Amino acid sequence: QYSGVFREITAKYFPNTNWPSAEAIASECHGDTLFLALYNELTLRHLQSVKRPKVTDRIEGWHTYRQLFDLILQEAPDENATATSQTLFLIPDWCFDIMHEFLYQFQGFCQFRTATYAAAAKTAEDPDKSPQAHVAEALDVLSQNRDAWAVETVLFYLHRLVAVGTRANASATYRYLAYFSSVTLSRLECLLGDYRASIAALDVIYDPEAELVAVGEDMKSPEELVNSVFSARLSLSYHAGVSYLMLRRYKDSASALGGICVFMQRGFKTGQLRKIPGSEQFSKLFDRMIALLAILSHICPTSFLEDNIAAIVREKHANTLSKIESGEEGYEDLFVFACPKFVNPAVPDYSQALKPGATAVPYGQD
Repeated sequence: QYSGVFREITAKYFPNTNWPSAEAIASECHGDTLFLALYNELTLRHLQSVKRPKVTDRIEGWHTYRQLFDLILQEAPDENATATSQTLFLIPDWCFDIMHEFLYQFQGFCQFRTATYAAAAKTAEDPDKSPQAHVAEALDVLSQNRDAWAVETVLFYLHRLVAVGTRANASATYRYLAYFSSVTLSRLECLLGDYRASIAALDVIYDPEAELVAVGEDMKSPEELVNSVFSARLSLSYHAGVSYLMLRRYKDSASALGGICVFMQRGFKTGQLRKIPGSEQFSKLFDRMIALLAILSHICPTSFLEDNIAAIVREKHANTLSKIESGEEGYEDLFVFACPKFVNPAVPDYSQALKPGATAVPYGQD
């Protein structure tokens, strides 16, 4: 249903428009609040993928995820309960997509907030100019919703989902959410620049004493579960690779990035990766990881890459590396191309944005 039918119906009837509202279909599920929260998230995710979200859409997204996670945590069995009745059944891919989109919207909101402030501050430099209507409107909405997408609340939900889903009595769905939340938490800490926390967030996945989790008729370790959802494996490998690089653990970084690049190159050759939703982004991320491997191959010149990946690194970045070896600059350009879009979660003082002399970038963000 999720992987096939929903996408087919969307492509046929709602390719560029929103699905019916939750209120309109509430009678079809007898007003089940958890079902409607999942429906809201799913349809919101589709809508934001086909249209540029306005500031109100971003705020609505925040409330949608808060409602969903509050209900999921509320439905979770008590820590001391022995027998539990399962009320939530989601497949691994769906669980990861929820968590991935949650952080994607947080990242987008932080960038939107910075861009809006900068646009207003730029206008304030000229007393004869007034801010564009959409900028003024966005500033007003943002100032009234200062707690929207607050990083401490985002962190709270991720940590709680990990804690609840790793309890001994957790159902399979809650385990999926826990392990994919840890992947998402690792990504978030990387974007915030806390690279040690980014690596530490993955401990629950690589815990040798972790219980196996049921996936269909199979039993898998947390690591096998994550690897079974390619987008999750890719996110983990990329952000762990960046974090290891920033911690100067160069061999660990090369191992994480090199392994996923080998897998992706084979997938590109066979065409398997093109069958996965979101495949249009895979090539871009592959190129970014190759650029990171180019940096690693120069600062840690040991034979840690497979020949085919090493050949791609040389093919794409031989000129840049030659310039670096001759004493010219080049590392920064490679890293700027390859690094994730870091965020500053600090909430700016919106009242200062329209005052003459306001800094164009709040709190030193760039």
